[in-house]
Amino acid sequence: MRLRLRHDITVGLDLRGVLPSRLLPMSLSEVAKVTVWEGNRRVELGELFDVEIETRREETLRIIGNLSKADNVGAGLDGGTLFVQGSVGHHAGQEMREGSLFIHGHVGNNLAEGMKGGFLKVLGNVGDRVGAPLPGENRGMAGGHVFILGSAGSEVGHRMRRGTIAIANDCGDFVGYEMLAGTIFVGGKAGTNPGLMMRRGTIILHGNQQSDLMAGFVHACRFKPTMMPLLAKDFACQEVPEVARLIAWRDYDLFHGDLAQMGRGEILLPT
Repeated sequence: MRLRLRHDITVGLDLRGVLPSRLLPMSLSEVAKVTVWEGNRRVELGELFDVEIETRREETLRIIGNLSKADNVGAGLDGGTLFVQGSVGHHAGQEMREGSLFIHGHVGNNLAEGMKGGFLKVLGNVGDRVGAPLPGENRGMAGGHVFILGSAGSEVGHRMRRGTIAIANDCGDFVGYEMLAGTIFVGGKAGTNPGLMMRRGTIILHGNQQSDLMAGFVHACRFKPTMMPLLAKDFACQEVPEVARLIAWRDYDLFHGDLAQMGRGEILLPT
């Protein structure tokens, strides 16, 4: 099924609930009558999108158009595949549990907020707080895989508890801020204070040096981690060769911290 945007969005749009599991069993007329919030009023999808049925049968919902002012795209995704051809706003993939979300464009802030499972891939750049906690919660992303082929903003993996976040290019400050567990891979350079107040988990920074780390991280050893070939194989199986080819089986310097929090987290820097 395809939803093709009829005109540019001028008022904030909330696409929470526009999911494959909900729309695919419906007829075209039923989908057109599904309501969403546009600003402070409810509108039917048929007013905003042309609803089309694809000839091939598959559990895929495609949304085509510039959705940069549309928030909560893919929020609560619980199965199937949601494919977005265009940029989206904030809170995309919020509380995802299952399924796959592909975004061929840029994304606003709070991508994969409170994510619990599933697969999320972004071809463009992403804003701040990827995998962060929901408002009022104290734990962030708890599972799933997030792959960003562009750059990301600050506080990637804030209070992350489990799962994987991989960024092909650079990211902003405070990557892994208050991280509890999980894995973050950055193919480019991270900003200031990576791993600030982290307690556990692993951060792999391919574009940074020891001088970029805080005093709360101490050098433990230099070694060749056997996890790297496995990580590259896993990324390749997830159909993200753009990230997989950045990982090489080579020597890394291992740093433990953040000792200011009595943390046992790991930061790996290639030699």
